[in-house]
Amino acid sequence: MKKTKFFVNPFKIISPKLNAELIRLDQSPSVNATEMTCLEDGLLIMLDKLIEMTHLMHRSLIEYDPEKTLKADKLAREIREQEKALTGDLVCSPSMNREVLQALVLFPDHLKRVGDMLKSIMKVATIKARDGIYFSDKAHEELAQLYKTFLDILANFRTVLAIRDRGLLDHVISEGGTLDQMTLDFALAHGDRMCQGLCFPKASSLYLGVLDSARVANRHVLDMSHTLDQLPDSFQETELPEMMINKIARRL
Repeated sequence: MKKTKFFVNPFKIISPKLNAELIRLDQSPSVNATEMTCLEDGLLIMLDKLIEMTHLMHRSLIEYDPEKTLKADKLAREIREQEKALTGDLVCSPSMNREVLQALVLFPDHLKRVGDMLKSIMKVATIKARDGIYFSDKAHEELAQLYKTFLDILANFRTVLAIRDRGLLDHVISEGGTLDQMTLDFALAHGDRMCQGLCFPKASSLYLGVLDSARVANRHVLDMSHTLDQLPDSFQETELPEMMINKIARRL
């Protein structure tokens, strides 16, 4: 049977329920996410909300809808509350190994900060609609590329947390590097368009603000990915049958 290499789940040191939870997800598709209480579940729930916020953000930049803004605000509040709870659980865990704590303690905060950046982009969408400001077709084309790439990064990182596929983690890191360079390239291209009179001056700071927020959000995911990639030698690599990986992945 073909096997895929993955890194040992560092979260199971905090809660022995984690491996059982993955199997439960596979066997019980009706499980309500709000009923799950272990650390890994909390991070996955936060990522689900971030993925939804990313969809709302992109749609709002194309065509503003106050309802989408309200929904994004609600998601951002829930993410902040989740961060407080998870960080508290990490710090107060009686079985917490110091080495593990140092590796994982900032994960909830990283995800919360991604939410903050997405909320800042939603604010740009609100200002853009309120003041009747338009982005050029080229700017929208670039934002669509950023949206697709960042959505892939979030979805793949979520899968990495669930099944810890080493190859997929490498792909997330590579995608993160690509998106980081995209934001820099798009900012330079925007400057050229401004000089040629092809962009609306009022839109400039808003567009650059979106690029900055996307770059910061991406770097928080990259920080977490590099942390997982550099886990101490005590977390030795092992193997998981591909059949089990595929079963779990279908529930993500």
